[in-house]
Amino acid sequence: MSIFSRLGRRLSPLARGESGLTLIEILVAMTIFGIVSVGIAAGVTASLVNVRDSRDRETALNLAASQIDLVRSVSDVFTVNDTPTATNVVVGGVTFHVSRSTNWEPFNGGDGDCGSNSAGSTLQYKRVKVTVTWDGMRNDTVPAVADTLLAPNSRINDPTKGTILVHVFGPDGTDRSGIAVNAVPTPGVTGNTAAALTVTPANTDVQGCSYILKVTPGTYDVTVTKAGYIADDNKTLGSATKTVGVAQGTSASAAFQFDNAGLFSSALAVNAAPTPGILVPTNLDLSYLSTYGNYVRPYTGSAVPLHPYADGYTVLAGKYVDSVTSSQVCPALDPEAWPDTTVGSVTYSGHRPDPVAASPGQPAANTAKVTMGVITVVLNKANGAYINAVSQSAATTSGNPGCPVAMSYTFGSKVTGSSQSVTLALPWGTWKLYQGGSSTATTSQIGNSGMTPSTGTTIIKESSNAVTFDPRVAS
Repeated sequence: MSIFSRLGRRLSPLARGESGLTLIEILVAMTIFGIVSVGIAAGVTASLVNVRDSRDRETALNLAASQIDLVRSVSDVFTVNDTPTATNVVVGGVTFHVSRSTNWEPFNGGDGDCGSNSAGSTLQYKRVKVTVTWDGMRNDTVPAVADTLLAPNSRINDPTKGTILVHVFGPDGTDRSGIAVNAVPTPGVTGNTAAALTVTPANTDVQGCSYILKVTPGTYDVTVTKAGYIADDNKTLGSATKTVGVAQGTSASAAFQFDNAGLFSSALAVNAAPTPGILVPTNLDLSYLSTYGNYVRPYTGSAVPLHPYADGYTVLAGKYVDSVTSSQVCPALDPEAWPDTTVGSVTYSGHRPDPVAASPGQPAANTAKVTMGVITVVLNKANGAYINAVSQSAATTSGNPGCPVAMSYTFGSKVTGSSQSVTLALPWGTWKLYQGGSSTATTSQIGNSGMTPSTGTTIIKESSNAVTFDPRVAS
């Protein structure tokens, strides 16, 4: 074999199949191909999503524009209000949610309720905003929006007269619709130039607003009315009134927190051992304490309608607030007002009953548990058939914080025998008990030596024959 043949054989490919791609090279190629394919697929998907979102947004804008056209065709701008809930519209298999918000713009600007502002400016025009969202929208923070300004078709302001803007809302701040509104000249105001309205105001709309236009300047009592409703001052069931002054060329605002009353029932002397025939005063008061104010109601045994504050009320026996001055309170009725005291190694503290709350128009979930002092005493009819109690105002060394609010209660004509045992329940604090011939008699004081406290009651017998009911219990 020649040298050239041997050299050619040496330089030729090997006979074995060692040519082509290795496994690693194949894996790398497949990985690169997969990445490229995923990128292409993602790009195509994003493009499709963008196309769909753009199409849906265009539809949403058309829906918003059609709503704007609709409100522009309304003859009475006062009937164009917020939509309570979004309206659902299905287009091309996609559900769109259309909502509308409105507010009056007064002269000089402002964003108060029902078009009010601090300057008392009159109404100018109504701003309407339509917002449309849809299921599957790519960016739910950027809805389709269209807005416009609506001017009244006729003149609503008179430079020689004024406007009263009425707003009604509940304790949660949400607006209350369907509330009747009226305004009458305030009686007893010297030189009052107010005149009776010639047009009955409309009920409050979905934004809780009612507008009394072209009002003769003067002082007016503005009243809102609805059966079963009560204002936050808990004064009158079914109505609430505020006094406003109206000047020419301006607006006056009257805002009411007014809602369907909650119903509150109470159980008395729940701290006492179950005893048949416990007597409570026939003219007993109950006090309802809240973070917004304190209110006194006579106890009748029936549920009491009160403004439905979310925090509820703590119910105490007795008159916590002076009904005349409303500035004085009776701390002796409040167990928490009594200072802690230690006897031996035991500390005694006063604890308020748990508050109870009710939803608007509903009974409270729980009955208010009212604690009281309960005693048993033996009486003789010869001293009078009526049993009466009078509160004592001064604080005592026993820790009683005192009670400047005067209270006089009667248990009625209950003594029928010469040696009759009666069990009486009274609010916390210091009391003098009397027998007599009428519900106000204080001719014969009942001595405290024969008074026996019921289980769950601590009493202190004062030197004046008064008795102190102490609400403190072992902690």
